[in-house]
Amino acid sequence: MEWVFAVVLAIRLVNVFTLKTFFQPDEFYQSLEVAHRLIFGYGYETWEWKEGLRSSLHPLIYAVGYYLTRYLGENWVYVGPKVINAVLAAIGETYMYIFATRYSNNRQIGKITLMLSIFNPFNWYVITRSFSNNLEMILTCIALAYWPWRSRKPIYLSCFFAFLSCIIRPTTAIIWLILGIYHLTGLKGQEIFKTSAILMVELSGLLGVETLCNYKFYGYWTFPLYNFIQFNIIKKLSIFYGSSPWHFHIFQSLPIILMIYLPFFLHAVYKFKTYKQILGITCMGTITVFSMVSHKEFRFIYPLMPILLLITAQSVNFLINTNKIGKKVMVCLTVINLFISYFFSQINEKGVIEVIDYLGETNENFGLLMPCHSTPWQSQLHDETFESSWFITCEPPLHLKSSDDINAYRDESDQLFDNPSLFIQKNFPYSINDPQGNFKYEWPQRLVIFEAFDEIKPILEHKGYQPCKTFFNSYFHWDDRRRGDLIIYCKPTSY
Repeated sequence: MEWVFAVVLAIRLVNVFTLKTFFQPDEFYQSLEVAHRLIFGYGYETWEWKEGLRSSLHPLIYAVGYYLTRYLGENWVYVGPKVINAVLAAIGETYMYIFATRYSNNRQIGKITLMLSIFNPFNWYVITRSFSNNLEMILTCIALAYWPWRSRKPIYLSCFFAFLSCIIRPTTAIIWLILGIYHLTGLKGQEIFKTSAILMVELSGLLGVETLCNYKFYGYWTFPLYNFIQFNIIKKLSIFYGSSPWHFHIFQSLPIILMIYLPFFLHAVYKFKTYKQILGITCMGTITVFSMVSHKEFRFIYPLMPILLLITAQSVNFLINTNKIGKKVMVCLTVINLFISYFFSQINEKGVIEVIDYLGETNENFGLLMPCHSTPWQSQLHDETFESSWFITCEPPLHLKSSDDINAYRDESDQLFDNPSLFIQKNFPYSINDPQGNFKYEWPQRLVIFEAFDEIKPILEHKGYQPCKTFFNSYFHWDDRRRGDLIIYCKPTSY
């Protein structure tokens, strides 16, 4: 399989080094920022890491990359994470090919699954980013490849990677509970006991190693899995980040992840009665459970990608083998996918990356008057002189014991957009010439806003700031507060 890995790695290196756009803040703030702070001593630490909600294993991968700057030079700060992400993506897609080939017992299906993955616009847009969901999906690919689909081989190696994926993000356990129960029902009583006992030892060992890593990382004993359950399930505070209707994953996540592959996926489900097979049951069960959770994002079902693409490949294979124009249809769809990939990876939301690169070159402190985590931070700046720069935060209501009163809570970003004038009055000195004093924020040399934030513009101009540079960002955005271009306001030199 070396040739598969080599080809996919070359493609994903092109992918990652041409990616110019921003998707979601977790790409930076839940991985690169954490690793950057660990190695270089500065960077932004979000509340999840202060509260010990996340496993240290994911950012430690990038910390190793940052550590290599001692030997490979400072440029590796920017290059290293990209190379790591390309390698991880190539590993994942190589094992996706192995999984599809072994499950279907058909190398053609394996090749089609791999091609669908490479030309999938969502993968081109997401797979080389630094999300924990990506690592979760990659580990799932490896585990699925080692799963004994057509034999009675032990599942210990597969479960090693499955357990790792669950440690990275506990919600992956849904997939493996379904597959695990399916596997155990095919065993006899003594085999069930032996397999379960060995798996418990294996899981305990991995949790023990992870606990030690967390202790070294956090500096105290903490159990992210317990903290995760406490915040998301017991207190149900995850709805602070938004809630969606029960059908979100069916009518939004699946179409976004599969895009123009969706008709082929639905055809395969109907034609080959996939919903009666274990992979179809796993997909339906996982999506059903996630649909019961209030807070939903596309990325949450990303670990299902290898299964979704394998099912889609069955339809594509059928089309190619039974229809004379099948190959021409796939060529046309591939061209469409290339255009979609180009738009989202090169154009839409590129301004929030470019503006940070520009501000990093000015060597002047700045502030971001925009919803929290709208741009990268020190993982992109890598300059300790910008520690006096700032952005508006959005800490969740950790003081609440349940989600009952969460609708009344307004974080700092909400307060800014609810009443910009009052927010400025409470958090900034009256004059932009005054020292900071007891105010939370000082007036920097440059301020950045989204074009849609009309209410703040007269306030800034009244203080003496003037627009001095504009960056194109997006044609559309899911958050109305982030619509349009980015505008930089400069402090007048006469002050």
